[in-house]
Amino acid sequence: SMSVAELARAWVEQYSKSDRDRDDNFFALMDFERDLREEDADRAIDLILAILDIETNPVLLSMLAAGPLEDVISMTSIDRIEREAKVNKRFHDLLGGVWYFRAPEELKVRLDALIGDNRW
Repeated sequence: SMSVAELARAWVEQYSKSDRDRDDNFFALMDFERDLREEDADRAIDLILAILDIETNPVLLSMLAAGPLEDVISMTSIDRIEREAKVNKRFHDLLGGVWYFRAPEELKVRLDALIGDNRW
Protein backbone atom coordinates (compact mmCIF):
# COMPACT_ATOMS: atom_id res chain seq x y z
CA SER A 1 0.00 0.00 0.00
CA MET A 2 3.05 2.26 -0.11
CA SER A 3 3.48 4.73 -2.97
CA VAL A 4 6.28 4.18 -5.47
CA ALA A 5 8.20 7.10 -3.93
CA GLU A 6 7.86 5.57 -0.45
CA LEU A 7 8.99 2.20 -1.77
CA ALA A 8 11.99 3.84 -3.41
CA ARG A 9 13.02 5.46 -0.12
CA ALA A 10 12.53 2.13 1.69
CA TRP A 11 14.68 0.37 -0.93
CA VAL A 12 17.51 2.87 -0.52
CA GLU A 13 17.27 2.66 3.27
CA GLN A 14 17.31 -1.15 3.35
CA TYR A 15 20.05 -1.62 0.76
CA SER A 16 22.21 1.02 2.48
CA LYS A 17 22.44 -1.15 5.58
CA SER A 18 25.24 -3.62 6.15
CA ASP A 19 24.31 -7.29 6.00
CA ARG A 20 24.36 -7.62 9.78
CA ASP A 21 22.08 -4.61 10.23
CA ARG A 22 19.37 -5.86 7.87
CA ASP A 23 16.12 -6.94 9.42
CA ASP A 24 12.86 -8.57 8.38
CA ASN A 25 11.96 -5.44 6.40
CA PHE A 26 14.84 -6.17 4.02
CA PHE A 27 13.55 -9.66 3.30
CA ALA A 28 9.97 -8.41 2.95
CA LEU A 29 11.22 -5.86 0.42
CA MET A 30 13.04 -8.59 -1.52
CA ASP A 31 9.85 -10.67 -1.60
CA PHE A 32 7.88 -7.63 -2.75
CA GLU A 33 10.41 -6.94 -5.54
CA ARG A 34 10.08 -10.53 -6.76
CA ASP A 35 6.29 -10.40 -6.73
CA LEU A 36 6.31 -7.03 -8.46
CA ARG A 37 8.55 -8.07 -11.33
CA GLU A 38 6.57 -11.30 -11.83
CA GLU A 39 3.14 -9.67 -11.66
CA ASP A 40 3.62 -6.04 -12.73
CA ALA A 41 6.84 -5.35 -14.64
CA ASP A 42 5.75 -1.78 -15.40
CA ARG A 43 5.41 -0.97 -11.72
CA ALA A 44 8.78 -2.64 -11.06
CA ILE A 45 10.31 -0.34 -13.68
CA ASP A 46 8.51 2.62 -12.06
CA LEU A 47 10.19 1.67 -8.78
CA ILE A 48 13.61 1.44 -10.44
CA LEU A 49 13.10 4.90 -11.97
CA ALA A 50 12.01 6.32 -8.60
CA ILE A 51 15.12 4.91 -6.93
CA LEU A 52 17.25 6.35 -9.70
CA ASP A 53 15.64 9.76 -9.10
CA ILE A 54 16.80 9.85 -5.47
CA GLU A 55 20.02 7.84 -5.41
CA THR A 56 23.51 8.61 -6.73
CA ASN A 57 25.69 6.24 -4.70
CA PRO A 58 27.56 4.05 -7.23
CA VAL A 59 27.42 1.02 -4.94
CA LEU A 60 23.65 1.21 -4.60
CA LEU A 61 23.27 1.90 -8.31
CA SER A 62 25.29 -1.21 -9.09
CA MET A 63 22.96 -3.21 -6.82
CA LEU A 64 19.98 -1.65 -8.59
CA ALA A 65 21.37 -2.59 -12.02
CA ALA A 66 22.46 -6.11 -11.09
CA GLY A 67 19.31 -6.77 -9.07
CA PRO A 68 15.91 -5.30 -9.83
CA LEU A 69 16.74 -3.97 -13.30
CA GLU A 70 18.50 -7.10 -14.48
CA ASP A 71 15.70 -9.26 -13.08
CA VAL A 72 12.86 -7.32 -14.73
CA ILE A 73 14.32 -7.38 -18.24
CA SER A 74 12.39 -9.77 -20.45
CA MET A 75 10.71 -9.89 -23.83
CA THR A 76 7.56 -8.50 -22.19
CA SER A 77 9.35 -5.52 -20.62
CA ILE A 78 11.93 -4.66 -23.29
CA ASP A 79 9.68 -2.20 -25.15
CA ARG A 80 9.24 -0.13 -21.98
CA ILE A 81 12.94 -0.39 -21.17
CA GLU A 82 13.88 0.86 -24.63
CA ARG A 83 11.43 3.78 -24.34
CA GLU A 84 12.73 4.78 -20.92
CA ALA A 85 16.37 4.52 -22.00
CA LYS A 86 15.73 6.87 -24.93
CA VAL A 87 14.36 9.63 -22.71
CA ASN A 88 16.29 9.07 -19.47
CA LYS A 89 20.09 9.17 -19.69
CA ARG A 90 20.59 7.91 -16.12
CA PHE A 91 18.37 4.91 -16.84
CA HIS A 92 20.27 4.27 -20.08
CA ASP A 93 23.55 4.46 -18.13
CA LEU A 94 22.16 2.08 -15.49
CA LEU A 95 21.57 -0.53 -18.19
CA GLY A 96 25.35 -0.71 -18.59
CA GLY A 97 25.50 -2.58 -15.27
CA VAL A 98 23.15 -5.34 -16.39
CA TRP A 99 24.40 -8.80 -17.34
CA TYR A 100 22.26 -10.60 -19.85
CA PHE A 101 24.46 -13.35 -21.26
CA ARG A 102 21.83 -16.02 -20.62
CA ALA A 103 18.98 -14.05 -22.18
CA PRO A 104 17.23 -15.33 -25.30
CA GLU A 105 19.01 -14.30 -28.51
CA GLU A 106 16.26 -11.87 -29.58
CA LEU A 107 16.50 -10.07 -26.24
CA LYS A 108 20.33 -9.99 -26.39
CA VAL A 109 20.22 -8.35 -29.80
CA ARG A 110 17.88 -5.63 -28.57
CA LEU A 111 19.92 -5.02 -25.42
CA ASP A 112 23.18 -4.94 -27.39
CA ALA A 113 21.68 -2.31 -29.69
CA LEU A 114 20.39 -0.32 -26.73
CA ILE A 115 23.45 -0.48 -24.48
CA GLY A 116 26.20 -0.44 -27.10
CA ASP A 117 29.56 0.44 -25.54
CA ASN A 118 27.90 1.72 -22.37
CA ARG A 119 28.95 -1.37 -20.34
CA TRP A 120 30.42 -0.93 -16.89
